[in-house]
This record gives sequence, structure tokens and C-alpha cells, in this order.
Amino acid sequence: MTVPASPLLSVRAYRARSSGHLAAVLLLLSACSKPDAPLAPPTPRIVQVATVSEGPAEPQIVASGLAASRDEVRLSFKVGGVVARIEVREGDLVKKGQRLAKIDTAEIDAQLQQAQAAATKAARDLDRGKLLFAQDVVTQEQLDDLGTAASVAQAQLNAVAFNREYAEIIAPDDGRVLRRLVEPLELVAAGTPVLIVGKQQGGMVLKVALPDRDALRLKINDPAEIVFDAIPSQRIPARVRQLSQAADARTGTYQAELSLDATALNRPLPSGLIGRATIRPSGAAGGTLTRMPLAALVEGDQHQARAYRFDATTSTVHGIEVSVAFIEGSDAALQQPLPAGTQLVTDGAAYLHDGEKVRLVARENHTP
Repeated sequence: MTVPASPLLSVRAYRARSSGHLAAVLLLLSACSKPDAPLAPPTPRIVQVATVSEGPAEPQIVASGLAASRDEVRLSFKVGGVVARIEVREGDLVKKGQRLAKIDTAEIDAQLQQAQAAATKAARDLDRGKLLFAQDVVTQEQLDDLGTAASVAQAQLNAVAFNREYAEIIAPDDGRVLRRLVEPLELVAAGTPVLIVGKQQGGMVLKVALPDRDALRLKINDPAEIVFDAIPSQRIPARVRQLSQAADARTGTYQAELSLDATALNRPLPSGLIGRATIRPSGAAGGTLTRMPLAALVEGDQHQARAYRFDATTSTVHGIEVSVAFIEGSDAALQQPLPAGTQLVTDGAAYLHDGEKVRLVARENHTP
């Protein structure tokens, strides 16, 4: 008779077989595993640097303004009337003594004839009075009255003749017509500007408005450089020619005129061009300050800032504290000097930390 197997023995046999299988799997896994590989060193950050330079210890003055002829004359008629002719147009060159415009002289000619007739009659009456006085026909008082009347008539004739002379506009000097303000057949009053003429020998100026702090730093003949928006490729030397001694009542600024170097102008410039002037005050304190690019500043508070200096021997960067005196264009002038040749990180500086190793991809000398 067959005795049935005990359930306890079956469970024990199953556990024994399972333990054997598990040990085999663990042995297989341990045989397949490899030792941990060492971690690769971090890739150095890529940076770009710029070399500090030296620059003036005072900032330049930058101002914008309009070009104009140095000597502009607003020409007008002495008397009012209808404009008969205007013989020039804007941009025309004119010669001294050339007739530029003429008013209709019918009315002034009639006044001149009337004044001439009155003066002739008064002179004739005076001559007759002298003869009668010699014959004791008129008194001395009557003769004096005739003399006074003759003088008044002659003065009136002179005044009308003077007005007749200024019924035409004559060029006072060689120059160029800048603006034509009136057209023929228009009725103009006496003294109304008709033409604006710039004298040729006067040259060109740039008129700029300056705040008080900049105006006080300038002197006559301080050097400047001007760039016009219309011709950005040309830099024209200039000098301060005139400084206003009173502020503009509306803007509170002071006007300065910069005289352009005529030898540097390779073409005639029209009035009204917009120009940007960079002026170097000659009265500024001497000496120089270290200049660094603004891109090298990573953080700052007021005048204090931080930058990273590149060490070429170890290819590492080190943080330095700098004190900014002023900012000019894309440069920052420092109150404390840095050693000549110091290289500061410009591109990638925001992600660095002190002592970090970096990789330099380009070097460029910084010019202020």
C-alpha cells in the first residue's frame, strides 16, 4: 500500500529548490557585474576676454544738434508791397552785389516823384524869397520859413529815395541761398524776411544745447568730432566757437556752436542736418583711468561692482571687486587702477565662480 507524501515535506522540498535557483541567479548576476567607472571631469566653460586699457580721467561730452551756416542773413524789403520777382532759388550760389529779389515799385516810384516835385518847389520858393527879401518885400521870418520848408522837403525826398533803394534785395556778400520764404505776387509787409542767405566765408557750425554741468566744463577752442546721420562714414573735426552765457528761458540749457573744419568737408552741407558731436573738454583734470568693458561687469551696487580676471597660466578665473568712477559708451572707468594687460571675462562671466577652470576661445584687445 502506498503511503501519501507529507505536505510538510513537499513545502520543504519546494523551498529548497527555490533557494537553489535564487542562489544561481545571484551568482550569475555577480559574475556579469563590472566595477564602477570613474566620473569624467566637467567640461570647462567657454569664455571670451578683453584687455583693460587706459583712458582720460574725465568723460567726454556728447550732444546732438543742427548744422547751420556760421553767418546767416535774413534779407527783407524796407517797404511793403507786392513781390515782383525773386531771381534765385534755394541752394543757388550768389555773388556780392547780385540782385536777388524786387518788389513792385509803382507805388514807391510815385511817392518818389511826389517828393522830388515838393523838394523842387520848396527850393524854388526859397530862391524867390531871397530875391524878395533883397527888395524888402518879405521879412526875415518869412525867408526863414521858406528855408525850413525847403529843408523838410529835401529830407522827405531823401527818405523816399532811401526806401526806393531797398525795394530790391541785393546780396551783401558771396554765399548760398538757404531758404526762400516768399513767392512772386505775394503781398509782404516791410521787414518780412524773404530770403535767408549763408555767407560763404563763414563756414558751417553745429548748434547744440548743453546742460549746465557740461557747459561749465567747456572752453572756447575745445576739440570735438562730429558725425552726421546723413553721412555716418565721415568724422569731421570741429572746435567750440561760441558758448552762451545765459540759459535758454524755456529749456534751461546753454547753446554752444561748434565750428566745422572746412578742409575736412568734401561736399557742401545743407543747413538742418542732424549731427552728433563728441567734445573733449580741455579744462578737464589731467591723468588717466583704467577702462574696462561694461560686458565684464557681472553684478554691482551703486559704484561697486564685480568682475572675473582671467589667469592665462592656469586657465582659471578669479573674482575681483572694482569701483566704477563713470560710464562712457560701452566702457566703465575705474577709480582704482588695474595692472596693465589685465584680462577680464566678457562673454560667459555671469555663470562663473571663483577659481573655476575655463577654456578661452578668442582673445581681443579692448579699445575704448
